Amino acid sequence: MPNSNADRTHPPPPPQPSLSSLPDDIVLRCLVLVPRIYHLNISWVSKHLRSLVHSPELNALRSILLPRSSSLHVCFEEIHGNGIDEEEHSTFHWFTLTSTEEEYGFVLTPTPFPPHPNYGSTTVVSVGSKIFFIGGSREPSTDLWILDTRTGNMTQGPSMSVPRVHLQAAVGVIDGKIYILGGGKFDEEFKVEVFDPESETWELAGAEIVRKIPRSGSSVLEGKVYMVEYGEINVYNPREGGGQRMVHMVSQRLSEDDGSKVKFTGMAYNVCVVEDVLFAFFIRTGLMWFDTKLNVWRKLIGRDGKELVISRVRAMSEYDGRLVVFTYIIPADVLRKSNAVDMKKDVQCMLVSLDRAGDKICGTIDWSGIVATVPVWFNSRHCLAVSE
Repeated sequence: MPNSNADRTHPPPPPQPSLSSLPDDIVLRCLVLVPRIYHLNISWVSKHLRSLVHSPELNALRSILLPRSSSLHVCFEEIHGNGIDEEEHSTFHWFTLTSTEEEYGFVLTPTPFPPHPNYGSTTVVSVGSKIFFIGGSREPSTDLWILDTRTGNMTQGPSMSVPRVHLQAAVGVIDGKIYILGGGKFDEEFKVEVFDPESETWELAGAEIVRKIPRSGSSVLEGKVYMVEYGEINVYNPREGGGQRMVHMVSQRLSEDDGSKVKFTGMAYNVCVVEDVLFAFFIRTGLMWFDTKLNVWRKLIGRDGKELVISRVRAMSEYDGRLVVFTYIIPADVLRKSNAVDMKKDVQCMLVSLDRAGDKICGTIDWSGIVATVPVWFNSRHCLAVSE
């Protein structure tokens, strides 16, 4: 007797719901929650999603549902004296990136933060709306100063147990706590200290071996402090056991032509993380990003597949999901002058949106313009995004 269950026909399963079956207003609300860096991949799914990703309606909805939650502060140092017959001292000038009535227009507005002698030379990091200045400038120090950008008040925090000095220390914020590595004596072992802004207390988190100093820059990616050195990267992972927290990697550049690894020993002068991607600017190779899967530096490309050339970067940071870059433009007539006291230079700003395209990252310059004109001897010291 035949099996009745075998002869029984089953209705086909119902189709799985998809974004294309939803009204556009609901799809737009879903896309708002997706980081911008994945928008290019989404646009390849269908023509309809491509049109929504690039629609003005998505930008308008983003500004409503996800209003700008951060401010960008830039600090310039003005050096007085020549260091020969008069002692050098510095004045620091703070500016805030402010939007204008022009669409996507920005200017740097002077910000009256209180003066402080260590503004430009200490190790600096932001947590929430506060900026923390850690250690000394030319000599190691245990000092901690805290600037509240909302009130403009500067207060002194508790001292570290280890004196640290600028350019020899790495810093990063993990789970709301500040990790500071190195910056002490020139030996191989460095004590790691952790500052809790909530309880305003320091604690020691062991000692690690760091191969090279001084540091080109540091930033936090995937809960780890990435320290970009000349020719290599040290990665500190606080979640690993003692003696296994520091990982050393040799920096190599991945050739875009054949996929081979080329030895790369450039010096990075600016380091930051945007949308979970580590970026650094190198004098010889320009702006690059670090591929954590292959542990190599790669070039940033444009939508056309060619290298996106951004040169002479003086400062950069994350700003509302984009990479913001500052460069200097010195007019030709200024270059011809030798000792004019009124020499000026323009500060150019670029806002770069980022998209993942397969195993590459594409950059698009959404806006570029002159945001300030400053004395030619102004040098940028800090570029920090803080929560509002």
